[in-house]
Parts: sequence; structure tokens; C-alpha cells
Amino acid sequence: MRLCRNMRLGRALFVFGLCVVAIPPLPVVSAEEKYTVDIVRKEAQKIAIAVVGFPPLKASPTTDDLGTRAGAILTDDLKSAGMFDVIDPSFLPIEAARVEIGQEKGLLPALNSLKVQAVVVGKLSSRGSELILEGQLFEVVKGEMLSGKRYVGDPRTLRTMVHRLADEVVFRLTGEKGIASSRIAYVSSVNGAKEIYVMDYDAYNPLLITGNHSINLSPRWSPDGKKIAYTSYRDQNPDLFVIDLETGRRQKISSSPGLNVAPAWSPDGERLAFSMSNGTGTNLFLIRPDGAGLRQLTQGPHIDISPSFAPNGRQIVFNSDRGGTPQIYLMDIEGTNVRRLTFGVGDYSVSPRWSPRGDKIAFVGRLRGSFDIFLINPDGTGLVQLTSSSRNNEEPSWSADGRHILFTSTRNGSRHLYIMAADGSNQRRLTKSGQEHYLADWSP
Repeated sequence: MRLCRNMRLGRALFVFGLCVVAIPPLPVVSAEEKYTVDIVRKEAQKIAIAVVGFPPLKASPTTDDLGTRAGAILTDDLKSAGMFDVIDPSFLPIEAARVEIGQEKGLLPALNSLKVQAVVVGKLSSRGSELILEGQLFEVVKGEMLSGKRYVGDPRTLRTMVHRLADEVVFRLTGEKGIASSRIAYVSSVNGAKEIYVMDYDAYNPLLITGNHSINLSPRWSPDGKKIAYTSYRDQNPDLFVIDLETGRRQKISSSPGLNVAPAWSPDGERLAFSMSNGTGTNLFLIRPDGAGLRQLTQGPHIDISPSFAPNGRQIVFNSDRGGTPQIYLMDIEGTNVRRLTFGVGDYSVSPRWSPRGDKIAFVGRLRGSFDIFLINPDGTGLVQLTSSSRNNEEPSWSADGRHILFTSTRNGSRHLYIMAADGSNQRRLTKSGQEHYLADWSP
């Protein structure tokens, strides 16, 4: 029953998401030619941005102030993007919450004198049972509006609406897709079972996906974010499943006796690589998402596991003990040209994940008895250690923009999810409940 309730809730949330319609009643400028902002931003140079407006909005004297909450969510989203210095409102020459849409022109000269490069003016209002979020983005120096959006939705979709506004700001100022609307699939230990959940990128709105009171592992998002592949012991064997998040339909696509584990989607979503035991060893296979077209990639008595596709879809990185210890290997999509990638991280290197930009591979290595996360170039050069001296750090997963890495850490005693910048900086805990959370995968 719990599963049914949650799946109904999942479908309901999806419907609500569709109701959050972005309509452009406000644009008065050509947005397409605006997002190539004259803000010259180097890789390590952040954009100074102010968030103003968002006056208080309370549906009743006893309810939360949704207007102020919306402004706080947007501020957190922009900080989490890693591209912005969000100006503390106390440093602004005005009371930020008093700025209304249409009043920004008088504010821009003062912001320019403070070297603020962009400003977002927002307002949340209600219309019957609906919330309306308006947001305008201005380039301060030129005084030009880069974007004006209005989002309409159920109050339960407030965070979704604000996340979309945050991604709009990121796109207009950088030309890159934001991460605020992304989601995370992960495993939680629940009453002896291991269940798969999906939550927002900032750990809000967790939603149960499995609920079979069994062991469910290794969720992996499809490239379009509509499906998740995972392994489940539901039927007393580790079988491979794919669930459609829109319909709730799940399909068992591989159930060979023994292991059917560690799925990875090809960039075009047409195939899955996974590991299957076949009597003499555990090897890598390709299979279509409907269970057809099974094809073996590796052979031998060793263990080949944890595949991850290159963004171009022509290579796969994986780990194997074929050399005597677990190490990272590369091969072409045909299963040919296999070569070892890791040599300098002790005798144990596992869990490789290719970055969305294709220039780095994250993996877990063991040095001095603890597990940490490293980066390496696909040609084997450029080894960098990202975590250290904080117990075990494992299971890296990239954000779609390639700027952040999600991982599991036991630095506070039990397994929880953490996020860090791709250079290892700004490591922070994401999940905080009493349960353990691990084996996470970041959505497109």
C-alpha cells in the first residue's frame, strides 16, 4: 500500500510539474541575444549577483511566509550553482524586500557602484488556489533585462517553480544548464530493507520508488531523466529492472541466475551496460532497455563491473581484477582495445564515472587504509585526489553540468550523501536524517 501511495504521489507530482507553466508576459527585450552577457566570466571568477524583492506572502496568519521562503530558496540555488557570489542583503543600499518589479531601474546605479553585475527581482503572489512566481533578471551595467518569466502552480510546487527560475538565471548569465531542477536517486536503509528513493538536488521531497521490502541497489537515470535502471533482489535473485517514472511501469530486463548488476545507460539511451555472472566469471554485457539485444562485451574468469559510458558513447570505463587487484580499465564499445588506466592509487581502484564533459573520470581509490575519491584524465594522466583524512568517501556521481560531484561519506559515522565542487572544494553534507543513504546517482 505504501508503494501504491507513493507511486500515486509520484504521478501526482509529475502532473503538478506539468502545471508549472512558464509564460512570458514580461519580456520586452530579445532574450536570445542577451544571454551572451557582457559579463566576462573566467572559470574561477564568480558573478556578483543580488536577489531583491520577494515581499512576504502569507495565505493566513498561521501559515508560513511563502514570499520570503521563495527568495531564500532562490538564494540557496544560486549559491549551490558555484558560479555566483550572492550579495548579502545587508550590504545593499536599500531594503531588498521592499524592491518591487518595475522599481529596479532606480536601484541599478547603486548596485553598479558596488560592482554587482546582475540582479534578480522577484515576487510571489496568489490567485485563488494557485501561486504565481514572477522573476526578472537584469544586467546591472547596461541596465537591460535579460529575462522575464512567470511560473504558475500549486503551492506544493513552490520549490519546483523557484528551482526553474534559478536555472533560468544560470542559463541567461552563463549559457549553461543549471542543476536546481535536477534530482537524485539513492538507496536508503529502511527497517532492514534497502529501498530506492528520488529527491530534489537539495535533498527535499524524497519519494519512494521501490517499496518491496527487499534489497534494491545501484539506481541509474536514463539520459532523458524519465526512467531509472536498478538491481533488485525482490524475486530472490539480483535481477535488473527499468522503471518508467511517468507511468510507474517497471520491467525486469535481465534475470539470469546469478548477478545482474551495476547498470549504466548509453548517452543515447538505446542501451545499458551491466555486469552479469555467467559461471566462470562476472563480465560486462550490453542490453536494450526492453531486455532485447543482449551482447557480451568482456570474457574471462575475472570480475568486470561498474561500467560508465564516455559522453561520445564510443568507450566504456569499468573496473576489473583481471590484473590481480581491482583497477580501472577502458575499452571501446565493441569490447576491444582494453587497456588499464590506474597505476598510482594503491592496489584498489573502483567505481569509475565518466564526467559529462568527457575530460575527467572520477573513481574511488584506497590509500593508507581508507577510501577516497580521485580524478584522472582518460589518457591516464592528471591524477588528483579530491577527498582525504575523513574516513571513507565513495560512489562518485557527476552533476549534469560537470561542476559538482555527489558522493557517499562516513566522515560523521554513518553513510550519508555529500556534494563537492569538481575540484574537491566546498564539501558539504546533503542528507541529514537518521537513516543511512548511499549509492546515489545524479539526474541529467
